[in-house]
Amino acid sequence: MLRTETVHFRKTNKNTVVKRVHEVYLRKDIPCLSTLCPWSPPCHARVKVESSLLSEETPYYLIPDYSVALRYVELLEQEELTNIIFTETILQRLQSEDKSRTYKSLRQVAKDPRRRSVVFSNEHCEGATVLREPEESIEQRDWRALLKTADWYHQHLQGRVPIIMLSEQFGQKNLREEQLKAGVRVMSLKEYLNEFWKDNAVLHELLGSLKEAILEEDLEMQNKGGIATKKGSGSTGFQEYKPLSELEAGVKSERFFQGVMKVRANHRDQAFIRGDGNIGEIVIVGSEHRNRAVHGDMVVVELLNKSSWVAPSTHISYDPEEIHAAGDEEDESSNTHRFKEIKPTGRVVGVISRNWQPYVATLQEGSEKDSGSFHLVLPLNPVIPKIRIRHHDAKVLANQRIVVRIDSWPIHSQYPNGHYVRSIGPAHELDTEISAILIEHGISVSQTTQGFSEGSLKEMPINTPEHPWRPDPAELKARRDLRNLTIFSIDPPNCQDIDDAISIRDIGNGQVEFGVHIADVSHFVHENSLTDLEARARGTTVYLSDRRFDMLPKVLSEQLCSLRHHVDRYAMSVMWTMDAEANVLTTWFGRSVIRSACEMEYEQAQGLLNGKDVVPGLDAALCKKLKPSVVLLAKTMRKIRAKRMMNGGLELESSEVKFKFKEEDGGISDILPKQPLEVHQIIEEAMVMANGYVAKKIYDGFRESAMLRHHPLPIDSHFKMLRKAAESRGFSIETSSNLALAASLRDCAAKSQDDIEFVRLLKTMATMAMSEASYISSGSKPVNEYTHYGLALDFYTHFTSPIRRYADLVVHRQLMSCISGTSPQPSLNAATVVDGSVHLSSTTTASSSDLLKNGLKMEQVASHLNYKNRESKLAQKDSTELFQTLYILQKTRNSSSGPKDGSKDAGKEGADDDESEIPFVETGIVSEIRENGFFVFVPRFGIKGPVYLKEKSGEITIPLSVLEIPGVATGAKTSLKPSPWTTVSGCEMETDQMTEITVKIPLQSAASALPEHRLGSLRSKVQFRLFDKVKVALRLKKSLAHRHSIYMTLMGLDEESTQRPASASPVGLNPRIFSSKGKSLVQMKKDQVKKIAENDPALAPLSEQQLIQGITAGQEKAQQLQKEADLQKAAEAEETAGSKGFGKKKRGRNASLEPIDPYQQTPLDVSFYRLLDTFDRLRIVESSQTIE
Repeated sequence: MLRTETVHFRKTNKNTVVKRVHEVYLRKDIPCLSTLCPWSPPCHARVKVESSLLSEETPYYLIPDYSVALRYVELLEQEELTNIIFTETILQRLQSEDKSRTYKSLRQVAKDPRRRSVVFSNEHCEGATVLREPEESIEQRDWRALLKTADWYHQHLQGRVPIIMLSEQFGQKNLREEQLKAGVRVMSLKEYLNEFWKDNAVLHELLGSLKEAILEEDLEMQNKGGIATKKGSGSTGFQEYKPLSELEAGVKSERFFQGVMKVRANHRDQAFIRGDGNIGEIVIVGSEHRNRAVHGDMVVVELLNKSSWVAPSTHISYDPEEIHAAGDEEDESSNTHRFKEIKPTGRVVGVISRNWQPYVATLQEGSEKDSGSFHLVLPLNPVIPKIRIRHHDAKVLANQRIVVRIDSWPIHSQYPNGHYVRSIGPAHELDTEISAILIEHGISVSQTTQGFSEGSLKEMPINTPEHPWRPDPAELKARRDLRNLTIFSIDPPNCQDIDDAISIRDIGNGQVEFGVHIADVSHFVHENSLTDLEARARGTTVYLSDRRFDMLPKVLSEQLCSLRHHVDRYAMSVMWTMDAEANVLTTWFGRSVIRSACEMEYEQAQGLLNGKDVVPGLDAALCKKLKPSVVLLAKTMRKIRAKRMMNGGLELESSEVKFKFKEEDGGISDILPKQPLEVHQIIEEAMVMANGYVAKKIYDGFRESAMLRHHPLPIDSHFKMLRKAAESRGFSIETSSNLALAASLRDCAAKSQDDIEFVRLLKTMATMAMSEASYISSGSKPVNEYTHYGLALDFYTHFTSPIRRYADLVVHRQLMSCISGTSPQPSLNAATVVDGSVHLSSTTTASSSDLLKNGLKMEQVASHLNYKNRESKLAQKDSTELFQTLYILQKTRNSSSGPKDGSKDAGKEGADDDESEIPFVETGIVSEIRENGFFVFVPRFGIKGPVYLKEKSGEITIPLSVLEIPGVATGAKTSLKPSPWTTVSGCEMETDQMTEITVKIPLQSAASALPEHRLGSLRSKVQFRLFDKVKVALRLKKSLAHRHSIYMTLMGLDEESTQRPASASPVGLNPRIFSSKGKSLVQMKKDQVKKIAENDPALAPLSEQQLIQGITAGQEKAQQLQKEADLQKAAEAEETAGSKGFGKKKRGRNASLEPIDPYQQTPLDVSFYRLLDTFDRLRIVESSQTIE
């Protein structure tokens, strides 16, 4: 090992010169990281390497120099460019010159296994390093270092692959004779694209755009001199950032605060960071105080004077784009914004790191008419500012969705400078908008359009009609054969990727054998194979409303791993033996082979559970075979669920919908809300049980690196609106623990059986208040923080969906390692026979056990999967909203005013044309009260939108249709019917605690809208309270630059819903239940128990003794409540007797309007909701969006 040293002299901020000596130890074992390595074994197999390898199936390797790496990084990021060698020389220079964003981008390219690119440590390689010569510039020295690297690769690989050097500074004339003889070529980017990517318009457009941006940047640098001073630009109000040393010192002394800046989606003039525990959230108001920081940047903030501190706005934004994006908020105030709490404000004084990404944007309307080359584009994401780009022909960008990148934001510029990357299609065309969603959420091109690489497909087993796949006899012998069991799957209709199946049977002695069988993906996808690396990069299958993008090749996801019926499949099984009370006696984990008897749909299974002997789609013999298993499964899972609920398991809510499409033109025929079935919760409980047991098993084997699923405790302040909403109906919500919260929600549900939508909204509020569940490596947190709050489990993971989630695949490997005592199957670094030929995997050489047992690496994988999982769900949400707007467009479009349904240009014209719009009226529920209106949720379509009572001008208006009192005679007849959009203005409005809003209508205002004879039919005051039902017209606010957004116009009140009980005081069991004569109390209780068991199978898991105890407790509670009510009445009577007035009784503040017992007429089985905290009959919908 040789040692060299380099000496640098650097001038400091204090004008002193510092000498720095950098010692480098040279090695002979630096690997080439190429599958073409002629050594045996390959040089990368002799050392520990944790990167992908250069491919053997490529016509050349690329080595970019500094001029390309620094200024054309977006081009190097394109997925078409592969097999790039990033030298240590270039990366070190980027670091030394503080180009961290570029450095990270290049490192990310090298980490992407699909790019087959590497980082070569040439500065430590004895045969590739060079020393700087006297009087030699750094550019010349670095160029020689790259030439030396090219020579080294040519000699090491024995000329097996050409080397192309990319440079915008040097050319072929700068090569030495030895490089010319070796066939090394130097090409500019334009020359390279013209020769190898001649027909790729996207790459050529991007290169041209980058050159224009570089030209502009160079001109900017030349003119920088006197434009901006340290005090900032007078035209923009921006300030120079403070030096890094001052920022670090200020953060350490708590004079400054550091955090990720996020712009509020519903009020773009406000951004925020999260400070420390003492200061909480810091609000940044206005672009001047934001000081050129962009959403997602890591910033340093200085607090402003307390006199400028503000309360976040409680108005609904009038900007439709802000309304559309408001659902993505993560900030603390998203759950408390209705309460005027003063928060500290600050200004950005420095940016630690930028989070600039590719943004989908649209040219500002009218810019195509400008003669200049600079244009403003409006990003689709409203939290991103307008971006100034340079393009020679703006007309080709008009009405297009384009991708842009930010390059810089000079202090004197109102907007950041960026460049055009590519066009993705005309705005508002379906495929264009889907592409925009995928780009916005970082879903790769390879997953959406390019499919899997050729190398990955070569790893796949053959399964064709001519050569069908069959299980290997040797593999069958090594697995537990479960093909004799009655195994079945229960999934949505037309499910192709079936991950899981169930088996259950009575084995005598009151015991049950229950099994969950999961597709054994790990058998086909070996760790660190090309398919594995691609699946890891994708992270998850992406489900949109009308399509999906798979994590695995279809030969696995839809064929060999999918647990189809009547075929043999490999599985990972968990099997339990349980007693009659569902207590687990034994547990077995292992690999198995199964043969599913049936692919059931949820509706079919529910039919069997409901007692039907035959269900549509299944023959009578199969139904007879399956029905006992389905019934036994339901009975067992009810008991398992009861135990988990007793520990605090939550039943939360989400508004899932699916779309029904027309076959003829692809239009949307209907939006269908998900119908709750008991079989849904049965299958969910089975999967939760399997995930929980596997989590504990892998933790026992991998204490520092088990892949677990963590759901942290929620922030108590996030429950503020939930509590307020419940109080508006007379309920109280206890949030001290998940057990207390679960009990409170069940109590609300039990007392609101006639208003299921209120219960759903309340549970949805609880869901929104939760923290987000995430993957963790067990070594990253103490054991007491592993708990899954929502499911009330100490250990939890994801094991049951390896076809669509990479985390499950990791868990499968860890589980196999635990039960076998060895590492999982090795990667394909050794020669592997695929389809009769030998293939070498060009992948990492790190051992499987090293990856699975390394807590730090596992934490990095978990972090990546959290990001991919979250972005996938947000993409799914955006897709749902897109199709909801298309459906509303179809329903409200007048056929004579524009294109018909299904036209690709539908929605581009006729925006907000009341005359051509057909009212589309639905019943909705008031879900949020704000100062200028309220939000309405329409359960029928899962749509939430704003209703404005106060206009942007400040004028308060209310639709005339809301004021009319049904059934009131007007004294005259008229054939004139006012427009549904007619409003009454000049009203007065006041809000109360953001739970009630009152609108008063002056007589003169109403007189201007109606004839005098109709004034008597109008209300003089209208109140809207949380959970009131209203009639609304669903409408679209159309936009060219952004997506269309849904808003609502109030059309009327739901009269029945406004007549709610005046009091929701807590009520226990009805004492009249126990008033039957001629029976003893004990005998009557037994009769009730029998009746309950007959009428409600959901309560069957509770024993007779438990029910009798519940009845007794309920009776005592009811008696206590009756005593309290009698005392209250007596006090009121006494107060009334001593008061003066008109002879009417005075009503206490909290007294009921009528002495009504809400449970008085309730059937026996329903009356026990208050008792049985572990069993209510409402559906379980575990919100996968938040906690699962």
